[in-house]
Amino acid sequence: MAVWPEIPDDAIDWFRAVFAEANRKVTERLINVPNIRETALDDGLIEAVIPYSPPRLLPSGTVVEMNVHNIGGLRRLGRWETADIAVLVFVYQAGTLLSQKIGLLQSKRLYPANNDVDDDDPVGFAYGMNKFLRRDPKSPLGKLHRQFDFTDDCTYAALTAESDQVEVINRLNEEFGDAVYYLFYNPPVIPTTVRYPVASYQAVTQPPLGCRVYTMADVAPILAKLDKGAAPTLGGLEKAGPSSNWRLETWAADLLLRCKVGQQFGEDRQEIVGRLLERRSGPIAAAIAVSVALPEG
Repeated sequence: MAVWPEIPDDAIDWFRAVFAEANRKVTERLINVPNIRETALDDGLIEAVIPYSPPRLLPSGTVVEMNVHNIGGLRRLGRWETADIAVLVFVYQAGTLLSQKIGLLQSKRLYPANNDVDDDDPVGFAYGMNKFLRRDPKSPLGKLHRQFDFTDDCTYAALTAESDQVEVINRLNEEFGDAVYYLFYNPPVIPTTVRYPVASYQAVTQPPLGCRVYTMADVAPILAKLDKGAAPTLGGLEKAGPSSNWRLETWAADLLLRCKVGQQFGEDRQEIVGRLLERRSGPIAAAIAVSVALPEG
């Protein structure tokens, strides 16, 4: 495998700022719509990086660019077992591809204490926009007064011990190396409470908690202590004292772009990467391809 090139600091700083903004926007979306479905948070992350995707010349002479692809709602038609978002990095110099690597994010949102979250509805998806004509006969006023509490005891309810998804991710990491990481969507701070009807929009600046990334190796022991079907809590993850628990922007810029996480790939590993990305029915819902063109000389 090729030696990973040194990425100039201004390129690292720029990508850190981009993913920090994505962290902020997704966290803001969660705190304002606390029962939002998980896939809408994935979409929010992707949407947040799109404005920064055109080529940009940095002071070091490095050119950075992102290409973004999002299947969106199509993921609800099948089983998306491996990951939700792929981040690929391609490094060039003098028109030549030097190195490439991939990191995969399996996202899970923190559920409020009442577990009131809009889950994906296969039947409603099949109806498409017609489902809006098939209204619930009960008045929406019945759902007006609700309270969403987020504490250390809240769970990532869609992540459960001994699930098929956990086993599939374990097998991929065994085959490919540590490539899949957990992305946890959280409110900006804990504890926090949101009440319906809302009184005002909550703006988020720099969330102390927000989007966090964990290695499979840090999450696996916590899942192993749970009964089958049980979900880990926020407090349980933090008390375990993991070596990861990175901010989203730290994982993307300081670790992935510096080749401290994720997996490099070349011709010898194209088959497994293709298996993940090239089929529209594959197990990845969205991809961000980061291109870094290093200055010549």
